[in-house]
Amino acid sequence: MRPTTAPRGLPRPDRRLVAAAAAQVVLMAVLLGLYGYGRHLADGRPGEAFEHARELWDLERSLRLPDEAVFQREALRWDGWARAANEYYVRVHFPATVLFMAWIWIWRRHAWPRVRAAVLLSAAVSLVVHFLYPLAPPRMLPGHGFVDLMNTYGPSAYATEPGEGMTNQFAAMPSLHVGWALLVAWGVIRYGRGRWRYLAVLHPVATMLVVVLTANHYWLDGIAGSAIVIGCLAVAVRLEASQARDSVEE
Repeated sequence: MRPTTAPRGLPRPDRRLVAAAAAQVVLMAVLLGLYGYGRHLADGRPGEAFEHARELWDLERSLRLPDEAVFQREALRWDGWARAANEYYVRVHFPATVLFMAWIWIWRRHAWPRVRAAVLLSAAVSLVVHFLYPLAPPRMLPGHGFVDLMNTYGPSAYATEPGEGMTNQFAAMPSLHVGWALLVAWGVIRYGRGRWRYLAVLHPVATMLVVVLTANHYWLDGIAGSAIVIGCLAVAVRLEASQARDSVEE
C-alpha cells in the first residue's frame, strides 16, 4: 500500500480566498494611490487658495461656528497634548481606516461592497473638490495667530514647503480624515457586537478636534468630509438595493 503524503500548499478553497484578498488589496492600493497622485496633480493655485480661506473664515463666523484660532489658543494653555495630537493626525488616520477595511473584508464580507464603494466614491468626489476649490489650511492663514503645531512640536505630515514635493498642502477641503473616521465609527457600530462598539464614536469626534486644534483644517472641512462620506454611503446602499431588486426580477 502506497503511503499517503500530506497535500502540498493551501487547499483549493483557501487559495481562492487568498487570491480574492490579494485582488482586493491590489485594487484598493492602486485606486487610493491614484487618489493620492491626483491630489498632487491638483494645482494648489496659492492665490485662490488663500482667497478661499478668507472667504471660508468669514462664512464660518457668519454661521456662528467657534473661532478655530481662539479654540487652539485656549487649548495651548495645557501642556503635553500638542505632540499627542500631531501623532494622532499623522499615525492614526490611515492605519485605522486600513484595519477597519480589513476587518470588514475578513469578518463582515457581506458589507464589503458598500464600504469599498463609500471609500472610493468619497475619494473621487474629494479629488474633484481639490481641483475646483483649492483651500489653504488655517495654519497658513496670516493674521489670526495660529500655531503650526506640526512644525513647532512634531511630528509633521509634510516634509516639504507648500507647493513643493508630492503633497498638495492647499487641499484642506474636504477633510477625509474626519469623513473616513466617521465611516469607521458607523461600520464598527453597525456591524460590530457588544456594547463596547459604541465607543467607536469617539474616533470621529477626536479626529475632528485634532484636525482643528492642529490648524490643518477648518470646521467646515470636517463637516464637508462627513457629508461626502454619508452621501457616498447612501449611494452605495441604494445601488446594492437596486441590484438586489434586479436579480430578484430576473
